[in-house]
Amino acid sequence: MLIDEFLADPSPSIGLPSSSFIELKNVSGKTVNLHNWKISNGNTTASIKTDYLLAADSFLVLCPAAAEDAYHAFGPALGITGFPSLNHETGEIILMAEDGNVVHALQYDKNWFHNELKAAGGWSLEMIDLKNPCTGISNWTASDQATGGTPGKTNSVNAENPDLSGPELLRSITVDSLHILALFSEPLDSLSATHALNYNFSPGPGNPAEALPVPPFYDRVSLTLQEPILSRQIYSLSVQQVSDCALNEISAENNCKAGLPEPPAMQDLIFNEILFNPPSYGYDYVELLNRSTKPVDLQKVFLGGRDPLGAVKDPHPLGPEQQLLFPGEYAVLTENQEWVMQHYNVTHPEKLFQMSSLPSMPDDQGTLLLLDESGQILDELPYDHHWHSPLLANEEGVSLERIQADQPTAMASNWASAASSAGFGTPTDKNSESLADAGGKDLLQAEPRIFSPDNDGYQDYCFIKYHLTQNGFTANISIYDINGRAVKRLANNSTISADGSFRWDGLDDALNPLPMGHYVICVDLFTVTGKIRKFKLVVVLAKRY
Repeated sequence: MLIDEFLADPSPSIGLPSSSFIELKNVSGKTVNLHNWKISNGNTTASIKTDYLLAADSFLVLCPAAAEDAYHAFGPALGITGFPSLNHETGEIILMAEDGNVVHALQYDKNWFHNELKAAGGWSLEMIDLKNPCTGISNWTASDQATGGTPGKTNSVNAENPDLSGPELLRSITVDSLHILALFSEPLDSLSATHALNYNFSPGPGNPAEALPVPPFYDRVSLTLQEPILSRQIYSLSVQQVSDCALNEISAENNCKAGLPEPPAMQDLIFNEILFNPPSYGYDYVELLNRSTKPVDLQKVFLGGRDPLGAVKDPHPLGPEQQLLFPGEYAVLTENQEWVMQHYNVTHPEKLFQMSSLPSMPDDQGTLLLLDESGQILDELPYDHHWHSPLLANEEGVSLERIQADQPTAMASNWASAASSAGFGTPTDKNSESLADAGGKDLLQAEPRIFSPDNDGYQDYCFIKYHLTQNGFTANISIYDINGRAVKRLANNSTISADGSFRWDGLDDALNPLPMGHYVICVDLFTVTGKIRKFKLVVVLAKRY
């Protein structure tokens, strides 16, 4: 018995009754009595209280009791008291037999229409190939019928559309140290999914003691381990010989990470890239980086801002359920995944997450906050559009990227415009203008010695990196052209830490591009106790033609 068509949003009516419906198709080859069968939206469940014999290869429209007569005009219909409402944007439909077992279940959203106009209301969603009932979005689309749907009849989009690809292992959820959920891209064949030997954790636990597919959608498997996983240990979960409903064996995407999440401490999770001034038709995004040595659960992290008085404003959790971000991984948050995918090179789409709303991100300046469950601030970014390269003709659609993870978030010189060669943004991937942590054997050095500030993502900046044997130094840094004229003051009595860097973008003090040639960087360091250090570095400002 399949759910093969449904109408979630009947308004505005195209020609169907102004009420939702769910159509069933009996593909069992025999007559079935639907007495005490149940239909649910995941929250509300209604039962069929009368005997109803649905013959083999026949349709039945389920609808609210008040709409039964209206749907009878289209075909066999049965009104149900307490018929569950269907969410217009995203929702669930679950069909259960008298014994409570799930017969068919769907998780749908408006993308299934593949048509924005029809998704606005009045059109039903129809299954394309009834021999492929488990695939989801690739086997559903908006009705082609002029009235908006085909209740009680063969679907207007009926066609062959076989499932030829295997399921993918998406990620894991840690319930506790002995129980892990494995999440897949589609429903699984229950027989293959219950074999514990098809799953393996490395290092350590090996095969689980038990594997149980989770109803109603069977796209998750609950794994009970033979021994507990350990904190600060990253595990690899691999899956083999597990199949989908069409018996396609699992694809090459059969590995994911697993681990025990720990509460994040300050600076464990940091802002790494932001797009706050998208095109007028676009959407903001925020990229985070886990710079700790432990998995962090994004569900327990909140993204917020500050109001004009400095108070924390509109903190939102980063996800509705556990989502682990492992050490060194990025997570990108946006209100529209599809738009970000279309306009930037998203190398790890599994790390792109859609939120119902982001904090307000003005185009000129604003403040973003990361908070834990107790409200403690994990990281704070007071961004400003002046942090963008002065060479940009237009800041719209250009993200700001963090240069060094170990330098302060609020330091303007630690942020740069994403390179044009990287498409002006690198969501889910390494920043185009990133720099490795400061360090090395030299006390003070310039990297690179030859740089070309043309915003192409390759050696756009010269970094004056320093490593000092003690704290307490104050720095003056000036840049001179080959004729000895001072052209840029990078630091003026600036107190510095023992390790860090300054950035030169090839502009003079008036923010004008300097001509190519050799330049001398003079660095004067001193302490209040009278200790003085002086350095001179020669660099080349080059230009591409």
